[in-house]
Amino acid sequence: MKRFGFIIYLLISTLIVSSCASTGFLMAKAKVTLFGDSFPPKSEEAKIDVYMTNKPTQGYVELGQITCRDTNDKWSLKQITKKAREIGADGILIIGKSGTSGVGIPMGTSTYVVSAEYGMTAIAIKYK
Repeated sequence: MKRFGFIIYLLISTLIVSSCASTGFLMAKAKVTLFGDSFPPKSEEAKIDVYMTNKPTQGYVELGQITCRDTNDKWSLKQITKKAREIGADGILIIGKSGTSGVGIPMGTSTYVVSAEYGMTAIAIKYK
């Protein structure tokens, strides 16, 4: 029975290590899930409005969701705004900030494996 527990522990540990977010060394890239069509890309210098606690006062349409799974908020925000420019967005609404959320998985009588998730998620918007 101990051998079975060790095998399960090894499998879960391998899964957790292989799914870890970047620690800054790998520098995670943002991923986009479009809700419809994108618009022409904007230049690298184009301003992207960032909304964290408020919504825009003017009308807008949602273009897609952009996620970056890095442990560094500044890097994640930089990657998200870069992707927002690529799809022609005018701004982003931050809907999830980086941090950790752990899940304890019991392994035997007193051993736990904890998994943490990092990253930032935003909705890319285009003003009407």
